[in-house]
Amino acid sequence: MTPTATPLATRGIGEVAFAESLPDAVVAVFWALTHLGNPYLLLACVALAYLLGDRVGIPRRGAAFALALGLCAIGLTIGLKHFFGLPRPPISYRDGLGFPSGHALGSTMFWGGVAVLATWGRWRQRLTVAGVVVGTVALSRVLIGVHYLADVVAGVAIGVAFLAAAFALGPGFSPRSRSGALATPEHRHVTALFVLAVGLGLAGLLVAPGESELFLGIGTAAGGVLAWQRFGRRAAAVTVELSTRTFALGGGGLLVALGVMSGTAKLIENGPLIAVAGAVGAVGLLALPLVVEER
Repeated sequence: MTPTATPLATRGIGEVAFAESLPDAVVAVFWALTHLGNPYLLLACVALAYLLGDRVGIPRRGAAFALALGLCAIGLTIGLKHFFGLPRPPISYRDGLGFPSGHALGSTMFWGGVAVLATWGRWRQRLTVAGVVVGTVALSRVLIGVHYLADVVAGVAIGVAFLAAAFALGPGFSPRSRSGALATPEHRHVTALFVLAVGLGLAGLLVAPGESELFLGIGTAAGGVLAWQRFGRRAAAVTVELSTRTFALGGGGLLVALGVMSGTAKLIENGPLIAVAGAVGAVGLLALPLVVEER
């Protein structure tokens, strides 16, 4: 007799019961580790890397490309979640949809993208570190009970596929040696990825018209297109000194821009206004190296 297939909506394979059986101390550890895939933390990290540029081992153009990857992940994740419409596990403290995992998809695109774009160390080591971080985030989402295993596997797979396509169709891969960046985006590649992020966000609105994060992603990506076209080349060429003034002015600017963006998305229900806040925030973030240099 042929066994009955498990419906995708009840796609667990025993991981929920396992998560429920874990000691509180273990769950607390994975609660902390899961923040390695928090989208706002990743946005802050890539914004800081963009400000400092080569000082932290990733060219400013590469950091802008990584920012665009993160914005693509927003539209892709929310659009797919609403397209499939599959619930989270019954023990999840969070409401909403679960397939695919946004943390798994987003962390794959961010950490994987940074590993490809960075110039420090050997690229095999960078990819290994990225893989460990992504695997940890994916595992944490299952062990704290907010996703099924299928959700995180799908998130990682989609993230890897998107990364491969974005680099293959854009700057390409160039492993000329054991060290250095695996890919070096040009100005046009960053612009194209920002445009793609706008498109993915608009596509997401077709299935999730009320999602504030989509409006924020669309606005930020649109602001990214305008700002990058206006002064991206100058910003990419600026060298920012590591000084107290840089961290005070640049760090303050980052906090203001990110605060306006995240606060507007959480506190205001007007989609177009959220998009405007995202656009203003993106212009501010991309202009920061020039502002710090001039000051």
